[in-house]
Amino acid sequence: MLVLLIAFLFPLLVQSQQINVTIFTESQCPYCTKLLREQIWPFYVNRPGIMNLQIVPFGKGDCTYDYNRNFHCTCMHGATECDLNRLQNCAISYFPRRHLGLVTCLQGLGTLREGFSKCLSRLSPNTQRKLIECATTQTGELLNYYSMVNTHRAGVRIWPTMYVNGVFFDRSYPVEHKLCEHTAWC
Repeated sequence: MLVLLIAFLFPLLVQSQQINVTIFTESQCPYCTKLLREQIWPFYVNRPGIMNLQIVPFGKGDCTYDYNRNFHCTCMHGATECDLNRLQNCAISYFPRRHLGLVTCLQGLGTLREGFSKCLSRLSPNTQRKLIECATTQTGELLNYYSMVNTHRAGVRIWPTMYVNGVFFDRSYPVEHKLCEHTAWC
């Protein structure tokens, strides 16, 4: 009976200890790469289940809609950044709860092709095909558009921008310390 009670209550306790984290990034921003690779990914690996993470890859840019009903996005660091943002957005769309490893792998790479070969190689051929198709079509561009809308609505002006439980965090001290202020699971 005690085991049953613990099995029932444990998910409720973990959920109540989760921290909502939103990070606005750009795929070729060196500061975003440093944040994801050196702080967010290690925290996620060492303390799984604590973060309810939302990553919004777009950055400083804009999307337009043409007369043929196609979106065209431009990004601060150029076309390659838009390509990689698209692939990150596709990964988030296809793996809503398990995308951080793939997004982090893609972060800071030089080309979309490098992203395909370095980060998609461990996925099934069918999943690879779906992600490549998404990243190279209007499906991915629409996802970039949605990220642009969310970025503009949030009024983001610097990258990366991070919110913890809805409150702006200036990253003046390690992310781990900030996140552990909000949970007893550290």
